[in-house]
Amino acid sequence: MRRLLALVIAGLAGLLLAGAYEPINIWFLAPLAIAILVAIQWDAKKIDGFLTGLVFGFVSFFVQHMWLRVVGADAQLILSIYLAVWIAFVGLGTAFLSRNLPKWIALLGITGLWVLEEALRGRYPFGGYPWARIVFSQSDGLLAQWSTLLGVPAVTALVVLIATSTVIALRYRTRQTIAVAIAVILVSISIPRLITTNTTSESNLTIAVVQGGTPQTGLGAMDVRKAVLENHARVTVELADQVRKGEAKPPDLVLWPENSSDLNPFQDLEAQTIISRASQAIDAPILVGAVVDSFTDPDNEVYNMGILWDPKTGPGDTYIKNAPVPFGEFIPFRSLLTSLISRYERVPRDFAHGQEPGIFTVNGITLGDLICFEVAVDKVVNRVIDEGAGALVVQTNNATYANSALPAQQLAIEKMRAIEMGRAVVVAATTGISAFIDPNGNVEQILADGEVGAFVVDVPSITDRTIGSFLGPLVEIFLSLVALALLVVAWTRRRTNPQVRL
Repeated sequence: MRRLLALVIAGLAGLLLAGAYEPINIWFLAPLAIAILVAIQWDAKKIDGFLTGLVFGFVSFFVQHMWLRVVGADAQLILSIYLAVWIAFVGLGTAFLSRNLPKWIALLGITGLWVLEEALRGRYPFGGYPWARIVFSQSDGLLAQWSTLLGVPAVTALVVLIATSTVIALRYRTRQTIAVAIAVILVSISIPRLITTNTTSESNLTIAVVQGGTPQTGLGAMDVRKAVLENHARVTVELADQVRKGEAKPPDLVLWPENSSDLNPFQDLEAQTIISRASQAIDAPILVGAVVDSFTDPDNEVYNMGILWDPKTGPGDTYIKNAPVPFGEFIPFRSLLTSLISRYERVPRDFAHGQEPGIFTVNGITLGDLICFEVAVDKVVNRVIDEGAGALVVQTNNATYANSALPAQQLAIEKMRAIEMGRAVVVAATTGISAFIDPNGNVEQILADGEVGAFVVDVPSITDRTIGSFLGPLVEIFLSLVALALLVVAWTRRRTNPQVRL
């Protein structure tokens, strides 16, 4: 009965964690949920730590990924179970550390475990799945600005640190434990108020964002490929008319979303003509999101590509998406899975992994291009910043998941990236959400999910680097190593003196 009660409480805590993300988006539910989980895992048996972590993770991820039901209930179920296993091992580690180390050392170890889990899950296997990290529930919270100082891994760490120190205070109820918990909370929420992002810029780039819409949504959203391309060209031409009338500022660049041309514009003459006419009408280059046959293996591979299309010279610089979505844009174990799951026939060729960073230069300003899922991938984001990007542009296609929580969840990630890197983020989506986010994470312009239209914004190009853009990877490595080291220490002490409870 005690174990059953713990599992029920873990499930309810997982539900609370899901509420920290869009569409509910109450940031402080994250530390509350993790505090409840740690409380039932503290000093527990390893099997109970594992099982409560499994239930907590499954409920949380299952609710967060309700948008995956458009692909299939089985996809939502399988992904939720897989992700829950990661949290189950965190729970096992929490129980083990809390039983075999002094409480303050266990506190550091548990904090590191969550950072380690997100670091590994975001990279392995098949390139990882970094969606639904704890940090991405905090873009509107009091802890978000810590990413400017210490990077996004530190925000996850602080959520866990607050939760676990509170559990220790309530469990032991000494002056020391209570004082530490209060100090952790006060420092965590007060220091961000002192952090400001340098938003001064010596140069701006005027960018027009086009959200052209798709004739349909869901799995068949991109089936009518020519219509999607024509929609984005039409909205661009309409914007050009506004520019000529003086109703809109002439853009230096027009940003189209991912999949705005699923017709290969290098081979399809009609697609070339449509894009060129739109670019000539607006008299500015268009960053087109296109699906292009592989230059080396077109029978088995395609590119998810950004193409800078000049009104006079046509296609120029390109970027191939570095981090395609596993099981969405490329299929591991293809021959086996396609025989078992018929819908994988909708992905007949794998999307290639690009090798070069998404860097485009327009009017002397360097832009870092991220395609959809990549905004959640630290490695890809860090690389374009290292290459000198003064602003970030995101090309995305959320038409498959229109009218779900996914576009809002992605917007939360984009806001966190703006805060972390101190860069403006400009997002173009086929059906929504398109937005302009300032370097402090404030949404200044938005086209909602399902809306069709365009807006023009002046985007600051910022050369100053935030401290977090340098320290984030180092903080992640350090806390991960702390967790691993303390697991070894706890295991060693347990073996040498199994009767001692520390």
